[in-house]
Amino acid sequence: MPRIAFFFGISIYMYMDDHGVPHCHAMYGDYAGAFRLDDGELMAGQMPPAQAKKIKGFICDNQAELLEKWDELSA
Repeated sequence: MPRIAFFFGISIYMYMDDHGVPHCHAMYGDYAGAFRLDDGELMAGQMPPAQAKKIKGFICDNQAELLEKWDELSA
């Protein structure tokens, strides 16, 4: 499970054997959630609103690179 980003205490991961819609996993303290790469929305888990907003911004700002990484790990 490679960590692909770390900011404001938030770790972003992508799993090599993941499936389903393109997404990444975020961890912040005791919180964990899966976020869609197409719109940055939380699809599973829990995340405080302020951190969820930062994660969504990160996904939207880096969407092309994240989707490329998803394709690479899913191949």
